[in-house]
Amino acid sequence: DSMTDDSMTDDSMTDDSMTDDSMAGEEMMGAAWQSLTLTDTDGNMFTLNDFMGTPVFVENFATWCPNCRRQLGDTQEAAAELGDEAVFIALSVETDLSAEDVAEYAADNGFDNIRFAVMTPEFLAAISDHYGNNSINAPSTPHYVIDSHGVAGAMNTGFETSAGIVEALRTAAM
Repeated sequence: DSMTDDSMTDDSMTDDSMTDDSMAGEEMMGAAWQSLTLTDTDGNMFTLNDFMGTPVFVENFATWCPNCRRQLGDTQEAAAELGDEAVFIALSVETDLSAEDVAEYAADNGFDNIRFAVMTPEFLAAISDHYGNNSINAPSTPHYVIDSHGVAGAMNTGFETSAGIVEALRTAAM
């Protein structure tokens, strides 16, 4: 009779948070898209999984987007406050943009505490598959936190204050 009694399945099916936990367990090493290689505006290659142990704030943006510039200002403030406590990454959804153009955008706007990179077409497709099309809709200011265990949280849209970003990252550090 014990062969038919699969209490582990029953337990995980009765509570939504259990289902979430089991999904998070699969992603302890980071989801597949988190291991895709990106190149920052300084020419350094990295993956989002490279920052395991430190919370990461990721903002998807476009250089032509005024909402993005406004949100990146708050992100810059949070980055200045947190220093080495967290990593801040801004990923351009404009896959055809040069690293030089993005570096110039960052410099012109004083975003010097944020690591900038251009999404590869592969990364753009993967992030859109994972989070949906809103994740690449720059004016909605899509952003998410990857906790210190490498688990990516929910995609959020809309403006986030620097205090809200700091709080989210300090929570994600635990």
